[in-house]
Amino acid sequence: MPKPAFLLSALLILACVPCALPCAAMAADDIRPTLERVVLIARHGIRSPTRSITDLDARTHRIWPAWPVPPGEISAHGRDDLKLMAAALGQHYRHEGLLPRQGCTPLMINVWADSAAHRTMESGAIMGHAMAPDCPVPGASLPAGTHDPLFNSLPDPVSPSLQAAIMTNLRMAIAHDRTTRPADVDRASGMLQAVINPDGCEAGGPCFTTPDGATWQKNAPRLTGGLQDAAEMAEDMLLEYAQGLPVSAIVWGHDTPRRVIDAVMPAHNHASRLLRRMPVFAFARGHGLARMITSLVSAHAATLPDGSPVAAATRMVVFAGHDTTLDMLAAIFGLDWSFPDLPDPTGPDTTLGFETWRMPDGTRRVRAVIFHQGLEALRKGQAITAQPDILPMTACHAGQDGRCSLDDFSRIFNARLDAARIR
Repeated sequence: MPKPAFLLSALLILACVPCALPCAAMAADDIRPTLERVVLIARHGIRSPTRSITDLDARTHRIWPAWPVPPGEISAHGRDDLKLMAAALGQHYRHEGLLPRQGCTPLMINVWADSAAHRTMESGAIMGHAMAPDCPVPGASLPAGTHDPLFNSLPDPVSPSLQAAIMTNLRMAIAHDRTTRPADVDRASGMLQAVINPDGCEAGGPCFTTPDGATWQKNAPRLTGGLQDAAEMAEDMLLEYAQGLPVSAIVWGHDTPRRVIDAVMPAHNHASRLLRRMPVFAFARGHGLARMITSLVSAHAATLPDGSPVAAATRMVVFAGHDTTLDMLAAIFGLDWSFPDLPDPTGPDTTLGFETWRMPDGTRRVRAVIFHQGLEALRKGQAITAQPDILPMTACHAGQDGRCSLDDFSRIFNARLDAARIR
């Protein structure tokens, strides 16, 4: 007959067996980082060219394909693509445990859009509904057509000292570029010339090798010359392809459109780096949004331009902006990225994220990520699985996992913003 002590030991062992796997899972959760909040900044959906087709025809001596929407407006195809991207982002952050898998929770999502253009306001509304279909969030903004200092912090008018600093730096960058321009940018300009108007430089048509210059218009710096013209035409071709326009209508049957677009986009990307990512301009234009980001990732309450609050406990804050928004933030936070399947690093729906993670030791760390849709996925309206690329943040000595401490993030980037201010 078993002794009582033996029976007691056996019962204790059996009682622990069912707990082995759950206890192991609980232990694993204890050593896994936890995502606490994210700030997302997205480019709007696919839009038509900002110039009228009539103007493009006159400038290039070519007949450009018609769009189903007025200049600069998001298309129905663009709306559908953006819904797919937003749904994928929502699913990703549900999988990460940031958003509930079902239903709604208080302070879940806040969406704010740039009021300067209808396309950004519409994009904000689309994202707020598609990311959380069980509890849609209306996209908020200032009244339509109103200047929003969060997306463009340049005072109006800009002070003489700030304008002088921006223009001096831009002219120096243009002068330096004359002897250091990457070969693929020159090839891009040559390809555009061959496709649009081979005799343009001699016959008074568009010429993508005219000298580059700088001017100040509408309270902002502008590039002039061949590179700027090439950049605009390249982006318009990419948008035509993403929109799903007939292949026969894109690049006028000159070649395989995708091959041409891949070849000409370096002109667009280089112009963006010269102007939009120029530090003195990026910091002056983007310091308001950058300050907001550093505050939100630190779980501080914030106030939007209309006076409405963003609670410190809000899990996800989404800003619907432009490609220029992504460029200026890349310059401020020292980020860089490219995609193998999208020749524009700030293409439609591309979304930059700043995530706050609580580590197993209780410290908090920040990680920068970027999401995108490939050009073929945009063209075909294909659903995607959001796969973030982790962006190195060299300015704050991020670790191998791409995360830098929250204290370092706040201290370093607030100091950079303070040092960069020119009144």
